[in-house]
Amino acid sequence: MSLLLLIAFHSTFARAEGIAIDQNFKVDHLSSSIKYFEDKTNSYTFDYLSQRQSAVPWVSSKEEHFNFGFSDSTFWFQGEIVNKSGVDKYLIIDFGDSLLDKIDLYLIGGDGNITAKSLGTRRHDDDNMSNLTFATGFKIEANESINYFIRLKTTAFLQTPLMIWNANDFIDNQSQHKLMVGIFTGLFLMMICYLVFLYIHLHEPRLLQYVLFIVCYLAVIWIIEGFGFVYNLPFITEYYDAIIIILMGIIGLNLSLFARQLLKLRYRSWFSTFIKMLIIFSFVVIASPLLFSFKISIILISVLALGLTILTIVCGLFFIHDESKEVRFYVLSLVYFILGIDIHILTRFGLLGQYEFSDYTSALSALVVLIYLCWNFAKQMARDRIIKKDVEKQMTSVNERYYSVFQNAAEGMFTTTIDGEILAINKSMCRLLGFINLEDMKKSGNFKADEFYADPHLREKIIESLRIEGEINSIEMSGYDRYGEIFHGEINMRLNIQPDITVIDGSFVNTTKRKQHEIKLESIAKYDQLTGLVNRTHFEKLVGLSLESNRSVLEDNILLYMDLDQFKLVNDICGHDVGDSLLKKITVVLKSFLDENAILARLGGDEFGILLNKTNFDDALEVADTIRCGIEDFRFTHNARHFVLGASIGVVTLDESIENFSQALSLADTACFTAKEQGRNRIHVYSKSNDVMLGHQREMRWIGVLREALDANRFELAFQTIQPLSPLVDEGYRYEILLRLRDEQGNLQSPSEFIAAAENYNFMSQLDRWVVKTYCQWLSSNPNHLSMLSSASINLCGQSLVDRSMHSYIEKTITTYGIPPEKLCFEITESQAIMDFDQTILFMNKFKALGCRFSLDDFGSGFSSYSYIKRLPIDQLKIDGSFVENIETDNIDYTMVKSFNDIAKAVNIKTVAEYVENENIKNILSGIGIDYVQGYLIAKPALLVDLVDNEQLDSA
Repeated sequence: MSLLLLIAFHSTFARAEGIAIDQNFKVDHLSSSIKYFEDKTNSYTFDYLSQRQSAVPWVSSKEEHFNFGFSDSTFWFQGEIVNKSGVDKYLIIDFGDSLLDKIDLYLIGGDGNITAKSLGTRRHDDDNMSNLTFATGFKIEANESINYFIRLKTTAFLQTPLMIWNANDFIDNQSQHKLMVGIFTGLFLMMICYLVFLYIHLHEPRLLQYVLFIVCYLAVIWIIEGFGFVYNLPFITEYYDAIIIILMGIIGLNLSLFARQLLKLRYRSWFSTFIKMLIIFSFVVIASPLLFSFKISIILISVLALGLTILTIVCGLFFIHDESKEVRFYVLSLVYFILGIDIHILTRFGLLGQYEFSDYTSALSALVVLIYLCWNFAKQMARDRIIKKDVEKQMTSVNERYYSVFQNAAEGMFTTTIDGEILAINKSMCRLLGFINLEDMKKSGNFKADEFYADPHLREKIIESLRIEGEINSIEMSGYDRYGEIFHGEINMRLNIQPDITVIDGSFVNTTKRKQHEIKLESIAKYDQLTGLVNRTHFEKLVGLSLESNRSVLEDNILLYMDLDQFKLVNDICGHDVGDSLLKKITVVLKSFLDENAILARLGGDEFGILLNKTNFDDALEVADTIRCGIEDFRFTHNARHFVLGASIGVVTLDESIENFSQALSLADTACFTAKEQGRNRIHVYSKSNDVMLGHQREMRWIGVLREALDANRFELAFQTIQPLSPLVDEGYRYEILLRLRDEQGNLQSPSEFIAAAENYNFMSQLDRWVVKTYCQWLSSNPNHLSMLSSASINLCGQSLVDRSMHSYIEKTITTYGIPPEKLCFEITESQAIMDFDQTILFMNKFKALGCRFSLDDFGSGFSSYSYIKRLPIDQLKIDGSFVENIETDNIDYTMVKSFNDIAKAVNIKTVAEYVENENIKNILSGIGIDYVQGYLIAKPALLVDLVDNEQLDSA
């Protein structure tokens, strides 16, 4: 059988030229003398083909490189090798494609022996050259002829050069090829190390992207070149197709991302859209081994490569004119690199023909890009070093400035640990704490922050807030410096968490002066600045709290109101400075009689208030009497003059009937006033049934009413006509101005109801001001009436006469409204005149000089009336009505009135008689020689607003 097979082979190949091996043979293509057959059914075997060659449609081919593309068929090749060199030769058949799944080689020697070999990515047995997966060697003897059959089957592109090499030349060629691949691989590995080193220092994520790109590129090259199959690893041999697809997808994704980073420099919307499509397509390629066949995955890779190529070319054209030489060179190198990868991959996949330079195209382009990257990174590192030095200088400068700002800041600044250990502190904070610097603080042993807090628990609360919120702002605190002096301020803290330690950065705004000022203002608001006692305002709050507090059955809250007797005498004789000194000493005396629960306040002038809380009434009276006796026994001496003082004390129980402080103080004041009325230097307890106290209370209530009425402008002016008795006198209007109060119900109140209260509580001066201003304003607005006015009498109280400010006020009012002074006549009583006779004379002389006139009112009611006619510069004498109203029946009254008139005529003073109620009285007065009369017979008082020129007077 073997003999027949040998005969058949020889007869068949005798017609074939075959490959001739001579002495100088190095390499040749088997395709020059080979035939092939496509087994579409994948059913033919070597035995069948060797026995029935004539039945097989063999096809001759003169192509150097077989390229069958994607095919599910098995391809058979046959040919002959003839050794004509005369010596034995060792030859190697190189299939040249690292992606051929199965390669079966059958060698038939001249003696008919058959040698079979299996190769390829999915071979089952090693060939006799274990380091070669896609090449195998054999020996051919001198002048021997060997026939061969080759069976190829793969799921990838089926393409192969089918080269036959002299063994030594093949080894030399492979060594050179491996050397080149090793050099490129080494350079790329160096690049990877460099990029990893940069990433460790710079933490730039893009560097890892570059590393991944290089790793994937090297892995693809090693698999395509066959180095991945050298060690026959089952994982690579089984899944090499899926691995290549995934790696190529990752490479495409990296190139797309890199292009997107470049395009950030020159943004175009359609560029961005195209890159997004490539990124999405790259993910599709990566996932394609799980979704599609290897053939479809290869097509997807080709589409992705085409898109990247187009994008790269467009980017190159776009940047070629707009950027620097370095950028243009880099972009062109990148274009060359991607084109080289495309050519290499497409050549290895059989989509392009095999050219000698194609195997090194991508490697050479990678080398160019690599050289540029290294050069660029070297420049970048140099720039980085320069920048780093500049940054270090700037940081040093910034740190110096920060340190300068930190040390010289007006506010205190510090850094501490969580436990309170002070790590850093500036000058302001050191000065505040009483130290020179941090070293001075450490030497003293005071280097814990909590040692300076006035409240030791405040820092714990602050630390708790810091752990929760991370920072606190404007927390008020107080502390003590190294000398025990208190300071105040607002503290701000922030938790600063660092890798090796957690610290607290803080600042402190010194508000000590402001706080001291606030304390001083609070002291001014609460305490009397002369005596240091509680003042009236704060005392009011304390009494209010006492009124609101619960009171027991056995104990009461008692209010004492004390007024010093004879204190005015000390002030008048010795001066106010001595009076102030006396008040300080009296304060010391009062405190000596009171326990710590009693509240002593100065209410004003020489008036004091004492609040005895939860005190038995009898005990309160005993305290009051002790105080009175203590003041009585106290002796005050100044310039060898001795003064004896007394104390009038009013006592009030703060029970449920008292609603507020004002009522309580009013009742206590009433009781004190009663004590003074009863002879001074005594104690009086408030009682609701005491007539004197009730009257005093009524007057005090009137003062409140008068104040409200003045604020609400409920006072009104009235007038009463004064008529001459002589028919020969022809003059204009003459009347007396009167004051009326309209209550809240709209009713007019007689001045007799409130004048006494106003005089007793020094309120009349305010009413006089209102009357003068309101009347002058009315006259100014009624010029016709003013022109016909002869004289208007205005009553002034004694307080107004002695008040210097009242003098200026009246003068300014007359001038402001343009009132002729001679039309105004001021009426004063003799009792008011003697309050301060010198001041009264001063007032009258001043306004007499202006042109005003004066009338002495209620003449005859005093004890020295005649002397005042001589001493006071009056123009008119108004006889008291008590002498006029009974002149018809009382001869003494008649004699008195006549004598008053005679005296007045002797000094050329006009006389006016009041209370003229009937014609008989008027006639008697006319017979005496009285100049003017006033009373209900002449005219009743009427409101000034109702006065119409001529009508009121004519009707009278």
